[in-house]
Amino acid sequence: MENKGLVPELNPLIAQLELQTILFHNAVIGISDHDAKRQISTNTNHVAWLTGHLVSSRYFLANVLGLRVQEPFPELFAERKGIQKHADYPDQLELTKDWDTISDLLLAKIKMLTADALNEKLAFPVPTGDTIEALIAFIAHHEAYTIGQIGLYRRYFGYPGMKYA
Repeated sequence: MENKGLVPELNPLIAQLELQTILFHNAVIGISDHDAKRQISTNTNHVAWLTGHLVSSRYFLANVLGLRVQEPFPELFAERKGIQKHADYPDQLELTKDWDTISDLLLAKIKMLTADALNEKLAFPVPTGDTIEALIAFIAHHEAYTIGQIGLYRRYFGYPGMKYA
């Protein structure tokens, strides 16, 4: 967990991202493909979209940080695409298979960022600011929010609640 890199102030964000790497698995485990594609209402996302969106968001951040990696389902998730009503979303195994790989790459990159790199201006603002550090903070928040939505679906569909351990 500890940032052995250059900016120890990043340790809380790194710890949050590492926790969410685990919680992602704990949130999606056991949800059937059928349930993953069910919506609470026509105005909500389903678990399959939420799952793919989380993976896509890590790829997005990795690319902003210069890793040049290709997300697995850009036609469904790239460029912050919302849920597509008539799209055929992949099964949960396909949607989750790249999570650990992109997480390892992303966290290794974040741990090596310098203070100057963190202060680089983005070409676009996020709600937390307009720097690389602000984007990392926003993505960390966004992941927690999205994992929470999957947790709600778990309970709604009768699955046990997400575990923290």
